[in-house]
Amino acid sequence: MDLNLIQTFLVVAEYKSFTKAAEHLGLTQPAVSASVRRLEQVIGKQLFVKKGRGIEPTSMAYQLVPQFQQAISIVDNAISEKNSFKVSCSETLLHSLNPIDNVIFQESQPEKYELFEHIRQQRVDLAIDTIVTKESSFVVETAYEEPAVVICRQNHPRIQGTLTKNDYYRESHCIFSGIWNKTSGFDQLAKEPIKERNIEIVTSSLAGMAMYVAQRNCLGLVSLSFAMKWSKTMKLQILESPIAIDTIPYMFIYHKRDETNPLHVNLRKKIKAQLSSINPIPIDL
Repeated sequence: MDLNLIQTFLVVAEYKSFTKAAEHLGLTQPAVSASVRRLEQVIGKQLFVKKGRGIEPTSMAYQLVPQFQQAISIVDNAISEKNSFKVSCSETLLHSLNPIDNVIFQESQPEKYELFEHIRQQRVDLAIDTIVTKESSFVVETAYEEPAVVICRQNHPRIQGTLTKNDYYRESHCIFSGIWNKTSGFDQLAKEPIKERNIEIVTSSLAGMAMYVAQRNCLGLVSLSFAMKWSKTMKLQILESPIAIDTIPYMFIYHKRDETNPLHVNLRKKIKAQLSSINPIPIDL
């Protein structure tokens, strides 16, 4: 069987669109449709049916997807061994990970929809972030969890050692601009309704937030390991959040084609072992 037919089928099944699959593959829509028809002739079963303005895989197609993904993965592994992996990682965890041979770590882009597209296009092999998705093409599994804490400068004129809910809402805030599904990270973690806050500044990085908070009388919210590491150098107080919030869940996000890839499995094991042994110690530059 022509492997190109299988690869085209998998892309169509992922996008549920001949047009989008054609754009992804750099082919024309008729060429993609013709490839799917040839595969249907080989198999003797219909693989897609029309649904509204798009298409939907048939039950046969759903059965074939994981088998074909595994077959393509086996072939890829047999003809070439991957020289390196690219891992997109949340800024808060980058400072805690040690180098790994043949692994390039990079900070996750702020626009998370781009991250999923990079994984699809194999420009990123693994993401470690707080986002989730229900798309069937991706695997999402828990990698690490840690508390979120409030930070402010050590010589804050009104806050010393403790922070009440009234204090929290009375003070101004520095917040992170990251948004997923139209919701900020803090709103996703909160276990209670969040009242309107006085937002003084919005930063595009948590490092920028920490540097700003270190110089101003405002509050920020970051992960415990990040706060611990920089508390001494930036002279920050670390305070328990007076707002009830969940721990920060960091997830492994990767394409299903890599689920059983031995090299990818080993990569995830190595990173998870590092994350499980994180012991943040304040640094003094």
